[in-house]
Formats: sequence, structure tokens, C-alpha cells
Amino acid sequence: MGIFALIRLIVAPFFGLGVDEAHYVLYAKYLDWSYLDHPPLVGWLHAPFYYLFGANEFWARVPAVLLFAGASYGCYLFMLRITQSVRLSLWSVLALNGSFMLNALGLMLLPDSILLLLIFPLIFVAERLARDKRPIDFIFLGLILGFMGLAKYTAILLVPPLLVFFLLKKRYDIIFSPYMFLAAVIALIMIIPVFYWNVTHDFISFRYQGSHVFGSLASSFKNFFASLAAQFGAYSPFLFAVAVYGFVRAVREKNDYLRLAVLFGGTIMVFFLMTSVYERTLPHWPSIFYLLFIPVGTWYLLTSQKKWQRNFLYIAVGVSLVALLLAYTVLAGKFIPFPDYKSPFRDIYGYSEMAARADEIIRKNASPRPKAIAVTNWTMGSRVMYYNLPYGHDVFVLDLRQDQFDVWQTRSPLGCDLLFFNTRFENVDVSRFLKCDRVDVAGEMDIKLRGAYVNRVEYVWCQNYQGVKP
Repeated sequence: MGIFALIRLIVAPFFGLGVDEAHYVLYAKYLDWSYLDHPPLVGWLHAPFYYLFGANEFWARVPAVLLFAGASYGCYLFMLRITQSVRLSLWSVLALNGSFMLNALGLMLLPDSILLLLIFPLIFVAERLARDKRPIDFIFLGLILGFMGLAKYTAILLVPPLLVFFLLKKRYDIIFSPYMFLAAVIALIMIIPVFYWNVTHDFISFRYQGSHVFGSLASSFKNFFASLAAQFGAYSPFLFAVAVYGFVRAVREKNDYLRLAVLFGGTIMVFFLMTSVYERTLPHWPSIFYLLFIPVGTWYLLTSQKKWQRNFLYIAVGVSLVALLLAYTVLAGKFIPFPDYKSPFRDIYGYSEMAARADEIIRKNASPRPKAIAVTNWTMGSRVMYYNLPYGHDVFVLDLRQDQFDVWQTRSPLGCDLLFFNTRFENVDVSRFLKCDRVDVAGEMDIKLRGAYVNRVEYVWCQNYQGVKP
């Protein structure tokens, strides 16, 4: 656990923030009771690091590294209670840390990174309640569910399987206990900030989440298989198979820890498989399933009487770890050349230089009108806003969808001189679509890596912006 955390800390400062990473650091910049995209906990966790150390990649990633180190330790305790073997438990944690997507969540702080830490305490508390029914554990249950609710809306999916667990054990005394009511009250009190923010913002977050998860009503099995294929690659093809095998085997087990894992992990996976028929599911959304069943599958395969199954596990873990370490090396060193404009680093390289050049251009503009930066896509917006933080210019995201930027943009861009970032991959014909007194190209910049072109940005002034042309 410590070795993998150290590797992540070493790699952390050597590449720029991705789209979601930058967006959630901005939560810390614009602290609030909640946000349109997610509840507030991810921003609250970023806040002390941001306000103590400023905007830099290393400190933006420290919270995720710490959270996943804690999740790895929780996995170790979980497997130790199942296997009663330190060796098997350590093997399970090793396999877990070989997963590509789980490593990403252990390096880049997303709301899912928080749930990965909290799922193991939830399992431990539920098992203790079934065994001892201590009042203090009801309080812990309320606190855990409250923190989960502050992390991500889909945490609500973990409540039904929790109740099903007690129903299967016929522990009606727990479900209808006054202390269970107390646990619910504690959890609800903790998520009051989310309800308060939605009440004061016309419930836009709740409406956004509904449309975001289910998309359109038109079903498509193409989305389903694309989502499944994305998970197959993202978690490592070998470890994907290990996790599925672990789940299938665990379904028949009577052990309470495994039963809870099946209920929680199965609910999450079934939900996102169902919704993927309507909208493509991002691979990190069902991460709880893989967090629970890569270790369980590892244990089953290690203790198998069939030599080929044990050998498959050794190959699965070995290949995944080698590929992972190679990926970290390439990510930090960027020594592999790629053809022009084909670099996989396009989204995480060059944005600090783009923001610095934009600052130079803005300072040279002698117009008396207020000046700001503008982009036309939210994915550009999050990174441009983040890397603009040292310069303090306003950044406007001019698109048609309702998103968090509409909440943060408290003043109108009308009447401003807007400097547009037109990259090779994200651009707009300013003179054709926007109302401006004058349109001027202010400069161009090539983003190069190892002598190859990664991106190209053209800076375009829209003098006295007056809106979109009809």
C-alpha cells in the first residue's frame, strides 16, 4: 500500500490536470454548500490543500492518493476477515492496485474516490450490527451514509441492499429499531447542505442528475456493449475477468462480509448496466464493484485446486502491474514519440503555457473595456479556468447546456473584449457566429512535445462582445 502511494506521489506533479480533476479543484476555489454536478465533499476535501498550497498538480492529487491508501488498507482488513490469512489478503491488495482505473481514482480526486474509502467501513458496521447490535454502530452507520451522500448522489443506491441484508438475516429488530431511525436522521442532517443548495438553485442539480444518468428514453444496446467494453479495458482485461469470477463465486457464499459485498457491488453494477442501455456509462461509475471483487476473485483463484487458475491469476496480476508501471513511467517521462496531433497527452499537456500566453495578450490590450477569456466547451473551460487562477482573469464558458459554469459566472460577458481559445480540436468561427465590433487574431501558439505537435491554439479577440448571432 505504501509503495503504491509513494509511486503515485512521485508521478503526481509530472502531468497536467485532466478535465474532471481541474473541475473539482475549482469546487475548492468556489466553495459552496453543493454544486450542480455533484454534492460538495470532493470540493471540501480539496479546499485545505488549495488554500494552504495554492494551485499545483502535486497538492491537487494528494487527497486522492491518501484516500486510496485508506481504501487499500480497508480492502486488506476486509479480506483478512474473510480469509484469516495475511498472505492472501496482501495478494488481494496487490491485485487491486494493479487495476488501471482504480489507480486513476487513486491519483485523481473524483467523488468516486471518496466512495471507495467509505464502502469498507459501511460493510464492517453492517456486519457488526447484525452480530452485536450496539447503539454506537447505528451512529457510525448514520455518519458513513451521511458522508457518502455528501460525496455522490448514487450513494443512495447502497441503502436498499443494506436493508435487504438485514431482511435476509430476518433482523427486523434492526430495521425497525429506534436507533435505525437515529441513523437515518444523522445521515439526513449531514446532507442538508445538498438540499439547501438545490432549493436555492431551483433544484437544477437533481434535474441534471436525472437526465445525466438516464439520458434519452431511446435505448441502444450499442451503448450497453460500449460501456462494458470500456470497463473491460479500463480495469485491465485480466482483472475484469478476475472480478467477474469473484462475484459469481461469492453469490453462493453465506459469509456476511461476502454477502454484503455481493449486495452492494451487485446493486451498483446492475444499476449502471441498466442505465447504459440509455446512455453510455463512464467506466469509473461502477468502480465499487471492481474494488470489492478484484480482491475476492484473487482469493478464490489463489486457493483453487486447479493449477491453471492459479497461473491465470499470477499472469493477470503480473501483466497488469507491468503495464501499470509502464504507464506511470510514460506518463511522467513522456519519452515515447507520437505522430503530430496524435498524442494521448493532448488533454493534460500545454494548458499552463496556453494560460500564460493568454495573460500576455490580455495585458497588451489597451482597450478601456473589461477583458476576459472565453471558450465554447465545458471541458476546455475547467482546464482554462484552473490554469488561469494565477492570473485572475474572468473566464466565460459560452455553450448552450446548463452546467456549473452558469452558477460560477456571476456577471455577463456582454460588453467585454473576449479572448477566445481556438485549439486544433476545439474551436469556433468567432466572426461567423458571434456579435463583435471587431474580430482580430491576437496570436498563435504551438504546443510541442519531443519535437512533435500536440496541439495548436489560436487566440482570437472578439471586441465588445454582444452575444450570439441569430
